[in-house]
Amino acid sequence: MTAYLFCHFTGEQKNGEQVYFSVSKDGLTFTDLNQGHPVLKSDLGEKGVRDPFLVKGKDTYYLIATDLRIEKGLGWAKAQTNGSRQMVIWSSTDLVYWTNPWTATIAPEDAGNLWAPEAIYDAEKETFFVYFAANVNGKHKIYSVSTKDFQTFTEPVLFIEKTMDVIDTTIVYSQGYYYRFTKNEENSRIFLDRSQQLTGDYQEVTSEYLAQLEGVEGPQLYQLPDGKWALIVDHFKKGTGYGIAVSDDLATGVFEPVSAFDFGQSIKRHGGVITITDDEYQRLLTYYQQKNPVLDGLYADPDLVSFNGKFYLYPTSDGFTDWSGTSFSVFESEDLTQWTNKGTILDLASSQVKWTIGGAWAPCTAEKEGTFYFYFTGKMADGRSGIGVAYADHPTGPFIADERPLLSPDLIDDYGLNMSQVIDPSVYVEAGKYYLLFGNSAGGTAAIVALGDDMRTVKLDTLAEYQGLEDFREAITVLKKDDLYHFTWSGEDTRSEDYHVNYGTSSSLYGPIHYHYPVLQKNVEKGILGTGHHSILEYSDRYYIAYHSFAVPLSKYPEEARGFHRQVRISPLDFDEAGYMKQVIV
Repeated sequence: MTAYLFCHFTGEQKNGEQVYFSVSKDGLTFTDLNQGHPVLKSDLGEKGVRDPFLVKGKDTYYLIATDLRIEKGLGWAKAQTNGSRQMVIWSSTDLVYWTNPWTATIAPEDAGNLWAPEAIYDAEKETFFVYFAANVNGKHKIYSVSTKDFQTFTEPVLFIEKTMDVIDTTIVYSQGYYYRFTKNEENSRIFLDRSQQLTGDYQEVTSEYLAQLEGVEGPQLYQLPDGKWALIVDHFKKGTGYGIAVSDDLATGVFEPVSAFDFGQSIKRHGGVITITDDEYQRLLTYYQQKNPVLDGLYADPDLVSFNGKFYLYPTSDGFTDWSGTSFSVFESEDLTQWTNKGTILDLASSQVKWTIGGAWAPCTAEKEGTFYFYFTGKMADGRSGIGVAYADHPTGPFIADERPLLSPDLIDDYGLNMSQVIDPSVYVEAGKYYLLFGNSAGGTAAIVALGDDMRTVKLDTLAEYQGLEDFREAITVLKKDDLYHFTWSGEDTRSEDYHVNYGTSSSLYGPIHYHYPVLQKNVEKGILGTGHHSILEYSDRYYIAYHSFAVPLSKYPEEARGFHRQVRISPLDFDEAGYMKQVIV
């Protein structure tokens, strides 16, 4: 089975001239990805791109596009005679994570522009044949270059010249012939020709359907599941976007219009469609069609774990002024998508927990020998916070809390810790030993201590502060992968839309930590703000990061209250070839 990926731009409005993705299972009905926002944005050259096109090489996808942004007021006349001669390029091995863009100046030196680049891959020669429109001496023609890596290119060669201006060529191979569909710029119609050799002599193919089309551009061809060729053209003059016609045999030039199609919510402008595998289709949905938030209601500081083949979320109950909630609930799931509230497991304002009066924050959970241990932050009568522990025979309780805090706020003064509050525990397990990481401070650091064999005491002789936690505020966690310890922690204040998760590594569980970069940040375009206080779960060789963000719609809550009106989200987390965490796609 195959599916389809359509990369395109959407128009001359703000952010319209960037790269958008849509997917389809049948080639006729497309779904916009990333909530209709750009997947890729260019900050090079004209700081906008049009006519994006995808081509796959041996093991890498390349996305190439016109370096042009009409929205900034360049004007069409100037764009043709004094525009960019650059092509903007991205590459990816999985269609999800893309390199930063780079540019290549491949148009002739006397060209006034470079428009609508496309490419065909020659697997035998491992070479890409790249072709594009360029205005030379006042006339648009199609030129070509060759490349193996989209870094170095041959000199441009004339590929198509007619008596009229021509742009927007696309090429497909079928039954021994290369078929070229090209726009006649003078009458805004598409003409078709073919050749047995890519750079050979092309002969016109008569097509009554193409002859009657007008006001169109950006032709694209791809094969539908039934083997028919789908021709899509952008009806730019009408402003209606793409239409579809199908053909059994391109040699006949016969196309039948399709009435039942759907290109999604946004109007598609000139782009490219490629076939992708089912796995690639599902991967795109996983990353760019995330089903967040995952919990109904207001919750924060999620601890995501897996016990006995099921998933559990232990969050802070949110929506209380100045984080004054008093109880914890647990949620259960079999697929990380559908979650069931299994009820309240601990109420800090009740007789269940004798040392606290409320301030139920930031829990975490661990299992040892069939007993489940729930570590939580609670506020004492004097207003200071500590960390307590409760235990149960089942992940959903009932939990029994110890009468005294496991870690009291006195720990800061007794041991001279450079932190403000003893809060935000996280559990780390290695070789049968359990550790608790904790701490909150603006300008300070976090600490680690080994848990006792009973999981309800700590070995204070193992207590140590971390060095190297740049921009640390709270919520430190650690995991080990490939003999390297990967630390993550939240920076900024949870009330700030810039709340984020930082990332660093160390060869030792006790540090020092080498800071790398923020791994989780807000997405302003999608209204996902205040992303932080997270946990990370490894399950079946995949990693997931659970975190909170300001509740949506943002307009529902006063700006000063967003920091305690939050929702829980889960996103995939991946590592690059060097073994470091990739920045999370939200």
